[in-house]
Amino acid sequence: MSRIGAEELAAAVVAVWFLATGVVGLFARSAPGRRTLEPTALRVGRKIRASLFVLGALAVGGDAIIHVLDLGIAFPGRIVGLGLAALSVWGALEALRPPIRWARLLLLSVGFVLAVAYAGFRA
Repeated sequence: MSRIGAEELAAAVVAVWFLATGVVGLFARSAPGRRTLEPTALRVGRKIRASLFVLGALAVGGDAIIHVLDLGIAFPGRIVGLGLAALSVWGALEALRPPIRWARLLLLSVGFVLAVAYAGFRA
């Protein structure tokens, strides 16, 4: 337990955040009604982004485990963190399409800040 520091806690928070966001995105469905007619490419893009969120969360969690156990394995944590930040920007730009989805924009902004902070710890 003495090996768990700020870097590992940041990695754990980022992993949990993006895992939860990804799982919700994978299983989310549009509400029935007239407004559910959205392009197939948009739906596929959302599922791909959610899948990449889950994969990124698992990678960040693995990075935290590598550091806690002091395995000495090189891991590109900075690249993974910046990749998660880029995915968050993608989602935020999508949330800005009319009608603007403020809650989704706020959640993706929090994810962006967490991913950049994680990348900063891994610099």
